[in-house]
Amino acid sequence: MYPSGSAVYITLGPKVMHFQEIVEFLGGAAVFGAVIAYLGKTGIDAFVSGRIESYKKDLERIAAEHAVRFQRLHAERADIIKTFYEKLSQLDEVLSSTLAPFQSVQDTPLEEKVQLMSKHFNETREFFVPRRIFFDEQTCEQVDCVLGVARGIFFDLTTHEIDVQHPQYKYDRGVLEERHKFWEKARASRMNDFSPLKMNLENQFRSLLGIGT
Repeated sequence: MYPSGSAVYITLGPKVMHFQEIVEFLGGAAVFGAVIAYLGKTGIDAFVSGRIESYKKDLERIAAEHAVRFQRLHAERADIIKTFYEKLSQLDEVLSSTLAPFQSVQDTPLEEKVQLMSKHFNETREFFVPRRIFFDEQTCEQVDCVLGVARGIFFDLTTHEIDVQHPQYKYDRGVLEERHKFWEKARASRMNDFSPLKMNLENQFRSLLGIGT
C-alpha cells in the first residue's frame, strides 16, 4: 500500500520514471505513429495518383495515334475509291458508246471501241485487285460482279467479227444473225446487270466515305 497522496513511480532498471512522464511519452509516441501513418498514406495516395495520371497520358497518346492512323487510312481509301470510280465510269462510257444501236460515220470504228473497252477493263481491274484490302468483303464481291459482267460483255462482242461489213457475213447470213444476237445480249447485260451493279457500288462508296449518312 502507498501512503495517501504520495506520487507513484515505476522503476526501470536503475532509472525511476514518473507516471506522468510515462503518459506523456506514450502520448507522444502515439502522435508520432499517427504522423508516420498519415505520411505513409499520403505517400501511397501520391504514388497511386501519379500512376493513374501516367496511365491516363498513355491512353491519351494511344488514342491520338489511333486517330491519326484512322484518318490516314480513311484518306487513302477515299483516294482509292475516287480513282477506281473514275476508271469504272470511263469503262461504262466506252461500253455505252460501243453498244449504241446506231453508229454514225464520224464515230470511232467499232473495232477500236472494243479495243478501248478491253484497255479500260484491264486498267480498272488491275487497279482494284491489289487494293482489295481497303474494302470489306461485300464491296469486293460487288466489284467482282460488275467486272465480271463487263468481261462477259466483251466476250459477247468478240465471239464473232465485230465489223458487220466483214466478208464473212456477206457469204454467211446465219453467222451475221448470231452476231446480232450476241450484241443484243451484251446490250441487255449492260442495262440490266452492269448499270444496277454500278449504282449499288456508288451507294456503297458513299456509305464508306460517310456521304449522306
